Amino acid sequence: MLVAWDAAVTVLHPDREGLLATLVRRAVWRATTLLNARIGVFVLGLAGPAIVTCTFLGWILLATLGVAVTAWPVLSSDFAIQTDLGAPTFADALYFAAGTITVLGYGDVTPVSTYAQLLSIFGAAVGFTMFTGMATYVIEVVSGVATRNRFTLAIHDETQDPGGATTLARGLAEAGIDEVRERCRSWAEHLRAVDEMAHRYPLVAFTYRSRRPEYDPEAALRHVAETTVAALVSVAYVPGLRTAAEALDSALTRLQITIAETYLSTAVARSLADPAPTGRDRAAVAAVARTLSNALTTPVPAALNQRAGEAVCRSRMFLNGLHQWSRSDPPEHEWGE
Repeated sequence: MLVAWDAAVTVLHPDREGLLATLVRRAVWRATTLLNARIGVFVLGLAGPAIVTCTFLGWILLATLGVAVTAWPVLSSDFAIQTDLGAPTFADALYFAAGTITVLGYGDVTPVSTYAQLLSIFGAAVGFTMFTGMATYVIEVVSGVATRNRFTLAIHDETQDPGGATTLARGLAEAGIDEVRERCRSWAEHLRAVDEMAHRYPLVAFTYRSRRPEYDPEAALRHVAETTVAALVSVAYVPGLRTAAEALDSALTRLQITIAETYLSTAVARSLADPAPTGRDRAAVAAVARTLSNALTTPVPAALNQRAGEAVCRSRMFLNGLHQWSRSDPPEHEWGE
């Protein structure tokens, strides 16, 4: 029953995972990141499939063990066993449990009492439900990962420059405010979709990786953070961008907190909810203002942009925590950190 509950919470709950699923995810992720850091081979691409496989096997094996332990004491009295191997052993109980959970049932171990029949029905129901749920979950995971990959590809294709601040500055200079406003809104929608995936599939949302760098979520989130800060700073120059810039900042903040609560430490999640910008963060805002001024050939005041400073502080703490979690080296931000 505990295994069935763990599987049901993970597969059916919109933003939770069971205890076994959490333990497996953390153990497999830790092992793959250590291998990635020590042997110099990009093995993070194996983490997602390994987590799903080990979790599913764990559920099946523990459910089988539970049915076997329950059936073993009454195996000789409540079951008719067609075998010449002598008195039934625990191996026979495991054999019966495996056949019941997988809904195979060869018929050589047959329940003859009401208790044994109910046990068989319960085991078969749990097994059938688990296998059906796991198959559905895998299909949904593939769709969810595709949503995240579309986000990373969109950011990669639109930020061919050194970083998000330069991208936004050139967009303002060359395409105008309408194009930049639409980009901010589009990126905010992407962030909301990824946030929903992280809620819906915490087991694999950020552990399913690709070998190709354009699918790297850390790089995409760094570019979005830089663009968000640049958008908030540019409001002093183009007030009409305020609504889109603040919506992008809100979507990014929500996603950062979701990821921190699921994968990072509680301390990181708390610090993201109440950022305290430092002198270094304010200097970063000033650096972004200079980037915008150079691209637009007009002074863009950094002023005392509290929201931009909080966005820099939050992004710095979040990205540092994210790279520590994945044991990767964080690249230098465009704003000079």
